[in-house]
Amino acid sequence: MFIRVRYARKGTLSFSILVVIIIALTTIVAGCSGGSGSNQDTAADSDADGLTASEEVQLGTDPLNPDTDGDRIWDGEEVHMFSTIPVDSDSDGDGMMDGADPQPATFNVAVPAEEYGVFTDNDTGTDRTRLTTTYYQENHVVFAPHDAPGAPFFIYQTYLGDSSGDGNFTESDLADSAIAVMNLDGTRPRLLTDLNASGMRANNGAVDATPEPSPDGAYIIFASNRHDISQFQLRLYVMEIDGSHPVQLSYAVNGPATDELDGDPGWGPNDQIVFKREQISSGPRFSRLYTASLNIATMTLENVTLRTDGADGSLNFFPPGDYDPKLSPDGSMIASYRHLADTPGIFGDWDLWVGQTLDPNQPLISSITFLASNPDTADLFPRWNNSGDKLAIWSVDATGMADPIDIFVIELNILRTPFSVTVVNRINITAGQGWFESMPSWNTDPAEPNLLVYSASR
Repeated sequence: MFIRVRYARKGTLSFSILVVIIIALTTIVAGCSGGSGSNQDTAADSDADGLTASEEVQLGTDPLNPDTDGDRIWDGEEVHMFSTIPVDSDSDGDGMMDGADPQPATFNVAVPAEEYGVFTDNDTGTDRTRLTTTYYQENHVVFAPHDAPGAPFFIYQTYLGDSSGDGNFTESDLADSAIAVMNLDGTRPRLLTDLNASGMRANNGAVDATPEPSPDGAYIIFASNRHDISQFQLRLYVMEIDGSHPVQLSYAVNGPATDELDGDPGWGPNDQIVFKREQISSGPRFSRLYTASLNIATMTLENVTLRTDGADGSLNFFPPGDYDPKLSPDGSMIASYRHLADTPGIFGDWDLWVGQTLDPNQPLISSITFLASNPDTADLFPRWNNSGDKLAIWSVDATGMADPIDIFVIELNILRTPFSVTVVNRINITAGQGWFESMPSWNTDPAEPNLLVYSASR
């Protein structure tokens, strides 16, 4: 069973009157139970949904079904985390099932226009399975490491509010972002961040984003501005895999300036860390990559070293430079992508590259190898497979407007001495599906190494 986190967060939550009454009655029943019967009853949770036998009776839930109303949220989290009604699949009556509703305990006047889903597929695109249907994004989805406590499950980023005011709950609402987990079948979503002292959902108004588990499954590294939500001064944090004990990392050397942010962390073997750093200002700047080693005992980044650099510039939406670096499974290589130009298309020209984690020519451009150079595409978000010979990416094709955003699997030929990387094959595994697919990640279970998970919208 996954341990529910009860860590203090700032924020408020709208409660259904009925849920408040139910919780109050449950408390009364628990308080009146008394004696040895109380301990026995507390331990009785036949379906492992987080409700005791007496709570199941009081609430009218099925003690043999963890999700009585079939809304995707398990009964225990409905009561103890989301303030929803476990016997009503639409607790707030706004026409959205609780598990698909971005704010399941608050009536939303309008259903968001965009639909989202999380899918799995193999690396040839022949076994696509839809896991979730929501009206809010669940992205940055990754498999928890195979040996993580409570595995298997997904770790992902979600959105609790619409701070952008566009009517959707998406990456545009980073101030409302949160980190969560769910089962591999898409059920039982539960928050790791944005919980109050009682473990109830409570939007903390901070960016809690880009979760990346440690290879051993003990921790999650992420980017946040929870230290000062008035600024977009992201810093790197580490929490335990269950969301407990979040700590802002310190720097032994080369820490960020006050006008810089650190984000997009990646975690490799032997506690190697890689991340991006850029200026917060809107003026000319460059997104640079750094490598470091994490001292877990002191939560300090040591040996912080500039890996890539370039000339400051100004481009639409994102500055030039490198983003979202990921270390290969053996820690010897980095995959990333560089923003080169504004045209064509919405995102501009972004090119995928691979380089050695430590290279004698760093931080120069000669220390990285671009895998393709196509001004009509943006290749984004590379993720290594367990063998370190394939990358999954999402690509935006400015010429393919009928279905411009897809997941690709790239097979690589890698030579170590001298170091070289070439593309052997590039396969579009989501062509023609009618969705905008993005942010793929590989399975960590060696029994199914070719399984991928990704998000999509339409």
